[in-house]
Amino acid sequence: HTAASMELIAEKSAMFGPDLLTVPTGAQFGGEYVNYENGLSFMTVHGSGHMVPMFRPQASLAFIEKVLKRELLSPLMPSNHTLVEMTDDEFEDTIKTWTVGAMGPPYVGAGVAPKSLKKLEGDFDEAKTE
Repeated sequence: HTAASMELIAEKSAMFGPDLLTVPTGAQFGGEYVNYENGLSFMTVHGSGHMVPMFRPQASLAFIEKVLKRELLSPLMPSNHTLVEMTDDEFEDTIKTWTVGAMGPPYVGAGVAPKSLKKLEGDFDEAKTE
């Protein structure tokens, strides 16, 4: 196999996958990962099936770079014990802070997050007044 040309990738619609666009798409939800004991982690990459590098090349590259540099994929969440002890307002504020942090550098590339963060912060503020 050979790599697809930029011309071919430019012809694909956004529905084919956000990683195949040649223009920035903003922050994208990539999947989930869970850390287990003894350094074992399990990660899913949404929209890829079992062929992550083929269908989500940007997400795949970002993941490999983070692993090789031993960087976190997202900020750490408080422990379950801590979350259970929170009031609803404290929990909501904690989740908002975590989400906003996860959508910015170093977890999302520079220049991607600001528009997304403004919308997200507005969404949280609207939900709080309802």
